[in-house]
Amino acid sequence: MKAYKVCLSVAGSDPSGGAGLQADLKTFTLLGCYGQAVPTTLTIQNTLGVKDSLPLNAALVEAQIEAILEDCPPQSIKIGIVPHRDTALALADILKRSSKHTFSVMDPVLVSSSGHVLTDEAARQAMKEELMPQCSLVTPNLPEARILTGSEDTSIEACASLLYEKLHGPAVLLKGGHRDGVPTDILCDSDGLHFFSAHRVNTHNDHGTGCVLSSAIAAYMCHGLSLKESIEKAKNFVTLALEMGADYKLGQGHGPMYLLP
Repeated sequence: MKAYKVCLSVAGSDPSGGAGLQADLKTFTLLGCYGQAVPTTLTIQNTLGVKDSLPLNAALVEAQIEAILEDCPPQSIKIGIVPHRDTALALADILKRSSKHTFSVMDPVLVSSSGHVLTDEAARQAMKEELMPQCSLVTPNLPEARILTGSEDTSIEACASLLYEKLHGPAVLLKGGHRDGVPTDILCDSDGLHFFSAHRVNTHNDHGTGCVLSSAIAAYMCHGLSLKESIEKAKNFVTLALEMGADYKLGQGHGPMYLLP
């Protein structure tokens, strides 16, 4: 009997389909993985931004994941919005008890692009102290990394190194898309700094890029690639999705990338 390559997304739900669980599931499917999904937060949003969010009870989140793990455990787990401290602690405990063969990537979504706060301060602290150290990889953008390190004036290279030191465990992929010029992401791990560049795509259809990048990394890791290979392929996947979706029009704001067969 053949076995599925299984990826689990634990993240916020985006009813417009461009980010969060919906984007993760599309990415898993396109990259040949069976997708599972556990919502942590229900959002009210569209291409114009997040209007509101409703966190789910941590016990409900935990129970859904436990049901999956006892029957059809994934090889890769992607974590997105963690709204409250109890949710962060529950996820940290699950990762501690999960198989050492499970790859886990966390995209620490702290504030939406439109400025809506998605995690409270207690959750951020628990994420830094308990959850992130249990992950294999953390993928913040530069503003998120500066929040997590408490350092506003460091370069992107120094910020990546500082966050890696503070987390005591996971590799850090600091996304550089917020800077001008060639978008270059920096991986900091036990071997030092590694740089991944791609050309910038001129498009308004860029909703969910961080979600898709992290879920693509999870999918490629599920297929047995190395971390560096997975990051390289995931960046290429995101760039292609941006290019293919550049001429489409959906909504009045930042539309989704092209996540179709």
